[in-house]
Amino acid sequence: MSRLNGDPLPAGLGVQEAESFSGEIVASSGRIKDGRKRPHRAVAGVTAAAIVATSFLSWGSDTRPYPSAPSYCTFSSAARSLSPISPGQSLSAALLSLKALKDCFGGPLSSYRGPYTSLTSAWPESQALAAMIGLAGVSHSPASLKSSIAQNISVLRNYRDPNGGYQPNGRWYSTGAGVRKFDDNAWLGLDLARAYMISRDHRYLDQAKAIATFETTGWSLNRRFAKPGGIFWQEPQYGRHRNAVSTAGAALLNARLYSITGSSLYLKRAWTYLRWTVSALTLSNGLIGDQISPNGSVNHKIWSYNQGLVIDTYTSLYQATKNPADLAAARLFANRSLSYFCGHNRLERQPQVFDAIYLKSLAELYKVAPDSQYLRELQSYATYLYERMSPSTGVIHLGPVTSPSTGWLLTQAAAIQVFTAYASAGKNAIKT
Repeated sequence: MSRLNGDPLPAGLGVQEAESFSGEIVASSGRIKDGRKRPHRAVAGVTAAAIVATSFLSWGSDTRPYPSAPSYCTFSSAARSLSPISPGQSLSAALLSLKALKDCFGGPLSSYRGPYTSLTSAWPESQALAAMIGLAGVSHSPASLKSSIAQNISVLRNYRDPNGGYQPNGRWYSTGAGVRKFDDNAWLGLDLARAYMISRDHRYLDQAKAIATFETTGWSLNRRFAKPGGIFWQEPQYGRHRNAVSTAGAALLNARLYSITGSSLYLKRAWTYLRWTVSALTLSNGLIGDQISPNGSVNHKIWSYNQGLVIDTYTSLYQATKNPADLAAARLFANRSLSYFCGHNRLERQPQVFDAIYLKSLAELYKVAPDSQYLRELQSYATYLYERMSPSTGVIHLGPVTSPSTGWLLTQAAAIQVFTAYASAGKNAIKT
């Protein structure tokens, strides 16, 4: 860790205030050996209220993802001890986990089950969709998958707000839709941009562009705030913290839109958001903190997905512009984060879906800068999840059920994303 302190920032990583919008205020088969073993850990980050609310789901009484799940979704097999997973096994695991996602978590209207009503919310929905879209881009994926993706995207209309963006909860919630969150919208925008890339359906691209426009309304204009700028986590009237996930998420969305459209508007936004994130939230160890308050107090919590968003944005910008400084920055943040997370079991202490987002960023970086440590970490984590997957149903079990069923859904979606990322990256490594 100490060796990372004081690392010089590469070109394009300047510590300066983010620029203003200038009036635009309206994101196989081979194996790679790795001897590390990961501990058996439960899902992290659950509130006491959620635990109490779902105590009826205790592991001793029911091993299904939620009470009304089909009986065959019961997890009955013990975790298996095996050698590191191969790319071919990882692809098979992704396909089996996808089947579980549909069979054991599926709800009506092509949506998914949630803990408080019959259907889930936008955040788990976005990650389930990301899992399906990622797998659709891999060879040997089911031909029916693109049709399933289209059905799941159609569900998003239930979250759409007439005033722009998407609500966190669907129209089926009797308590109302809730406060719009800019990170939820960035995840959905990334899904839609990726869906366009595999389908060439311009409706998805238009929706992704609309979300990118909505994200600009979350940019802070208060010059009295420390480190002016940044995107709020949710609509600003409900909170004043500017977060890494919302700002870097919007940066990645705009970087992806720039690579698709070539419009300089998206490139400018991507750089504005990214530079602010790095300038305002980089901690003394070189990693990205979680959020900053109006008085400049930075939350030092290190989440894996925040590191992944920064790595992925720099990688996407490099893929689009071929600027070597962007690649250098991506590798710098990747090396810093690997030094922090690896060898200390720190990834296992974070939500699996956060780790999936982080590991996918390493897989993307591996495409343009092959590094064996990226692949080893992907394989190690894929093996960790594979050892905790029911071989008969594909349901992932990480310990006693102490989280709402949406946590199970997020874990299941995360597993598919990790299995897919390693299957693709590992297969390409074997070819080379």
